[in-house]
Amino acid sequence: MSIFPHYKLYQDNDPKHNAHICRFWALYHCPQVIRTPALSPDLNPIENIRDHLNNRIRKFKISSKNELREKLMSEWDKIEGNVCANLVKSCLNDCMKS
Repeated sequence: MSIFPHYKLYQDNDPKHNAHICRFWALYHCPQVIRTPALSPDLNPIENIRDHLNNRIRKFKISSKNELREKLMSEWDKIEGNVCANLVKSCLNDCMKS
């Protein structure tokens, strides 16, 4: 499996991301890997996207893991590019303030 050339793999330097097999896979499958310090939530837009998704699915009464999975996938597909761009910008702004 190869990641499309215009995608970037985002990883913090958590030990599991630095395992030999992970680094080897990324070398051959990811044209660009963005690395940040481990345990740096301010630098991780994924945390913000997870919060965004969590806020969107709270409006549903979810009663099973399958239903949760379906809702997460459905809401994930509805996230617009500008939402992601704004979340990344907010991470950058937080970093600039530090």
